Amino acid sequence: MLAPPPTYAPTSPAADEIVVLGERMRRLKLATKTDRKTGATTCLFKRRSGDPAFDTLMCDALLACAKTVTTRSQMEACIGPHVEAYARTLSGGRPGTS
Repeated sequence: MLAPPPTYAPTSPAADEIVVLGERMRRLKLATKTDRKTGATTCLFKRRSGDPAFDTLMCDALLACAKTVTTRSQMEACIGPHVEAYARTLSGGRPGTS
């Protein structure tokens, strides 16, 4: 006799939001560009995530972090709190979500 297939608990909305956010982050490719004459730094989108609000958030975070960091690991650590804050807005600030 065959055992019934395992049942899986439905994914929570928070888990779905994490997956969606991860997909947006994977799609997004951006860099900074500094104007030699003015010294102004701007975002240069090589590929957008598909979510204009997320793109704006990541550009703002990148520009803020670029002033103080010099390595990729420092940049990831600096941008992390910005991404977490955006994830909380997606989840509506529900308790138990980060």
